[in-house]
Amino acid sequence: MPIEQVTIRTRDGDCPSHVVTPASGGPWPAVVFYMDAGGIRPAMLDMAQQLAEAGYIVLLPDLFYRYGPYGPFVPKEVFAGDFRAVLGPLMATTSPLKATEDAEAMLAYLDTRDDVEGRKMGHSCRRKCSRVTFAQSSGR
Repeated sequence: MPIEQVTIRTRDGDCPSHVVTPASGGPWPAVVFYMDAGGIRPAMLDMAQQLAEAGYIVLLPDLFYRYGPYGPFVPKEVFAGDFRAVLGPLMATTSPLKATEDAEAMLAYLDTRDDVEGRKMGHSCRRKCSRVTFAQSSGR
């Protein structure tokens, strides 16, 4: 699966993101795949590749971009220690409101791609991200 590294301009700065596309064909429906508290790491890219193998273009944004460079983390190691001390400062840089604002920029970015089919979008996230994000973003 091809993986591109792109930068998406948001209200708060530049959000490094990965775009994973199926091996051939296209255009494809898009999925915004939100990372969990462990940030961008090989396991997240593997999950994005699985979605791409199923026929989706996957946008995996780094929601901790406001913090600056970090990790990657090995969750087993982080959770063996004081995980709040490690992840807390990163998690403090985002919120449901900020995720909603970021989603507007992400959807606008996907609108610029010729390989995205249609305007219906899906999203995938775990726990912290808000279901409200896409309901509030761009009327989608």
